[in-house]
Amino acid sequence: MKKRVLPAAIMVFTAVLCLSGCGKSEAFMKPYDIGSQQSEFSCFDVAASEKETPFAADLCVVSNNVMPASAAVTAECASIYCLDDNEILYAKNVHQQMNPASITKIMTAILALESGKLDDVVTITEEAMITESGATVCDLKPGDKLTLRQLLNCALVRSGNDAASAIAIYLGQTIDGFSAMMNEKAKELGATNTNFKNPHGLTEEGHYTTAYDIYLILREAAQYEEFLSIINQTGYELEYTDAEGNAKTNSFDSTNRFLNGKAEAPEGVTVMGGKTGTTNAAGSCLALLSKGKNGKLYASVILKAEGTDVVFQEMAALLSLEN
Repeated sequence: MKKRVLPAAIMVFTAVLCLSGCGKSEAFMKPYDIGSQQSEFSCFDVAASEKETPFAADLCVVSNNVMPASAAVTAECASIYCLDDNEILYAKNVHQQMNPASITKIMTAILALESGKLDDVVTITEEAMITESGATVCDLKPGDKLTLRQLLNCALVRSGNDAASAIAIYLGQTIDGFSAMMNEKAKELGATNTNFKNPHGLTEEGHYTTAYDIYLILREAAQYEEFLSIINQTGYELEYTDAEGNAKTNSFDSTNRFLNGKAEAPEGVTVMGGKTGTTNAAGSCLALLSKGKNGKLYASVILKAEGTDVVFQEMAALLSLEN
């Protein structure tokens, strides 16, 4: 009599059942061990073995207003933070979404510095031209050739909106493309109450940030020595070539009154520089880096003060809180 042979498929299926434990064979079952370090059983105290560092571990965290009477501020939003100790000295409406005006250019500067292309030569295009009445510009013309570093100086020292647009178009191809890069960087820094629509800060619907988010952005910018060097200038001398190859020059004074001698910081406080901003919608704005009498680094922000005189007076009041 011929011996019956199981079809190959049935033999394979039977073997799989055994190996998978469906037949509950003790030979293939691992006993559960709560102390096992094998991943399939592992049950152990995460806190005892490894701790995750919270995102905000090295940041100032603000939940309520902190408003000592010694530094009364009438501006809509204001704050000052010690970057070395993560200490909050003053905080007023720091999470309120506001129009930041030209303080926007700090983020534009971060992306320019991050690109590593400061020595690239940029040809100014028609798209970079600013036609809004009253907007601060560096009188750039289509065809002018400047390095990205020169444009960055123009944007931060003179607050040239045309320079900021030229940076955006060179790095992002379009204003919208660069704005998307700005918003991606903002999220990376934790600036979740921020949305940028342009690189310069001229008023546009949907363009906003907060005093706290500006602190996060300014804190990032302070990591770049080039940024610190640029914002510390009392003025800037620009030499470039126009579309015909002719040499052109221009000079600009800093818009920061603490640097150009029109405003005085409290005794013992060294103003390193920062960014001003003024539009009808934003009022007068100022973001600043400074060193206190103790040598520690501080970041301060004022949004929507009633005039340039007021914003510098009230910034001086905030700086007086530095120990």
